[in-house]
Amino acid sequence: MTRGRRRLLWGLGAAFLVVFWVLGALRLWLSSSVPSLGGRESVPGITDSVVVFRDSLGVPHIVARTDDDLFASLGYLHARDRMWEMDLMRHLAEGRVSELVGSRAVGLDRTYRALEMKRIARAKLAVTGPEARRAVEAYARGVNAWLSRDQRAPEFRLVGHTPEPWTPVNSIEIGVVEAWDLHTSGAELAMARAVARLGPEKARDLAPSYPDSAPVIVGAGGRLETGHLAGRPAPVVSRFSAPGPRLPSPDLDGRGDASNSWVIGPAKTASGKPILANDPHLVLRAPSIWYLAALHAPGFDVVGATIPGIPAVVLGHNARVAWGFTNGMVDDVDFVIEQLDRDSTHVRTPSGWAPVDVVAETIQVKGAAPVVYRRLRTPDGPVVNGEWRPDSGRVLALRWVAQTPSDELSALLAMDRASTEADFEAAVPLFRSPEQNIVFADAGGDIAYYLGGRVPVRRKGNGGLPTPGWTGEGAWERFLSDAELPRMRNPRAGFIVTANNRIEGNRFPFFISSDWELPYRAQRILEMVAPESSATAAGEARHQLDVTSVFARATAPLAARAAESLGRVDVANELRRWDARFALDRTEPTIFWSWYRELEHLTFDDQYPDWEPSAPFHHWLAVGASPWFDDARTPQHEDLASLARQAMAHVLARSAAPRWGAVNTLTEDHPLGAVPFLGWFAGFNIGPFPAEGGSWTVNVCPSDERTPPFACTEGPSLRHVVDLGNVDGDGGFILPAGESGHPLSPHYRDQAARWRRGELWILPVDVRKVVATDTLRLVPLPH
Repeated sequence: MTRGRRRLLWGLGAAFLVVFWVLGALRLWLSSSVPSLGGRESVPGITDSVVVFRDSLGVPHIVARTDDDLFASLGYLHARDRMWEMDLMRHLAEGRVSELVGSRAVGLDRTYRALEMKRIARAKLAVTGPEARRAVEAYARGVNAWLSRDQRAPEFRLVGHTPEPWTPVNSIEIGVVEAWDLHTSGAELAMARAVARLGPEKARDLAPSYPDSAPVIVGAGGRLETGHLAGRPAPVVSRFSAPGPRLPSPDLDGRGDASNSWVIGPAKTASGKPILANDPHLVLRAPSIWYLAALHAPGFDVVGATIPGIPAVVLGHNARVAWGFTNGMVDDVDFVIEQLDRDSTHVRTPSGWAPVDVVAETIQVKGAAPVVYRRLRTPDGPVVNGEWRPDSGRVLALRWVAQTPSDELSALLAMDRASTEADFEAAVPLFRSPEQNIVFADAGGDIAYYLGGRVPVRRKGNGGLPTPGWTGEGAWERFLSDAELPRMRNPRAGFIVTANNRIEGNRFPFFISSDWELPYRAQRILEMVAPESSATAAGEARHQLDVTSVFARATAPLAARAAESLGRVDVANELRRWDARFALDRTEPTIFWSWYRELEHLTFDDQYPDWEPSAPFHHWLAVGASPWFDDARTPQHEDLASLARQAMAHVLARSAAPRWGAVNTLTEDHPLGAVPFLGWFAGFNIGPFPAEGGSWTVNVCPSDERTPPFACTEGPSLRHVVDLGNVDGDGGFILPAGESGHPLSPHYRDQAARWRRGELWILPVDVRKVVATDTLRLVPLPH
């Protein structure tokens, strides 16, 4: 071996050792931020010792002697495990993400500042009841006790940020962010764009709809509907004032995520007590939105899912009652077209010209100069359509239910303490935003449904399009009273099912929404629950994993005919024999979903490629005809059969269809997971891994890609099943990630495999039944 070659090898070896030691030191540095699960720690702000039992998944069972110490300890543990998540959420609420990540977040910050979440949170805090106020103040003391230890999470170290002290308003801000994530505007801005582009008659075809024959939650008394799924388009305003304003980005026209919940009465269960199941579907992220905990103090024993930043169990049960939420899909956002005067200091109203508030904003940007600008607020709400231009004659203001102060924290704490239906029912009117379908069960055998939230009553119309502020025609005259809101107790059917489907039938006298989720999940749950006579918690947990698509079952014959018309009898026979399950080992879901996505694009691309609303498209598929099936770009006239054949030809032109699990994956993304090398090295993201289910299965896994591979980012963010006959032995909870927010903690992702298998984890209400693997003692600072 030559001397030069030896030197090269020695050099490479030395470089490898340097890299090895640098990476090892970096990993050790990151690992040093992971707090221990046990031990003894002094905590300023508590008055007596608190014991925290951790089970083998790291779930804390907190035992305190007072409520103040209980909530202070919860704040301490939330900050200990999830401070990065909490701090990021409050920065989001206040439009300050640019302080953390730089100029790339300026647009996001401007959007969130226009939503005025901090202003809303302060108003909510001002009406918070005394018990909840004490809880949120104690919680803030606990968070700040952890921050005083200066043991920063790895994300803080990597971005060079030290979190400021936590305040009670920050906790309320977290709730406001979650409410916005679940808002529903009825596709108002998308419809306005469609009207401007296509004209009112053509745009009417795209209006949200819900099939008359599909399941409703209350109006049908829980009956199972099995008719066709052809819906009628909802009415839409036939004009749009021109010239229209520059409309906001589509993210302001969002709609609430999907979820499932059902409750089965005692006559249909093996235990003779109700069973409740709930799996809220949200964006799956790392760390998880939820944090499991058991809270114990004299007169307060509850287990379930908390949200880091908020001092309460949001979803869960105690020894006597259980509850679950799904989004009520209430149309709780309207956009108002405002006419400004020449210098934009006044806005035209039904009673004349009124002053406009000008809000000065300064966004601090990491690594760059601050962004200084002004925004406007009218009597109808904040102006949201982008940067304010003094010469723009018309703008859009946002009217949102959350702008009216309400006290959700008091509602949640009352639910946590409830022991009877009467206790729980008294808490529901306090819960106003976000509007939720609430299912309830108690150990006495009662089951119930409530719509919790505010439902606007408009002066005219249903908020289908932005309305002129100077006429007042779309003004909210009031909200439905508690007596007018839908509710149901112990229905004759013996069960209640909610899946973001329509709440009441056509006889209900008030408008709630037109933009319901498609009814397939609700119909499938009803198919499984209605025949049961001896239901168990294990059986309902299996139902949560169901991947049979009612939509595919109804539509696969059309895909089969398309394949047969192309001479592919083999594919046609596969689709006809398929049981409509989106299972990992099946190829039919790959063929069907690829065909469906191609057909959807072929239908809309020639006329309106920017928006593909599912509800009217499914209506057209059900009736088998629509003018939209004709491709305006070709001289011949197309119909559904010809487009279905074209879509199938695209699919079959590719190589043989792989199994669904090979092309459908799920990744739980961390905000820093995309950072080159570091994201991989720190293990921020969880996944990707093969994912069962599809866009309208009970075990949901929606995707938007036109061709494989498909990637779903939403799903069951939590699963909860409880049998009130044995709350400490049947059912349980599970998260898609883990308790910890520290990527190098063993509890960052240790629930993911169980979640994928559909396993649940018992959180005993009786703390004596906890199998503790670690014990942490929190003690007051010595005087």
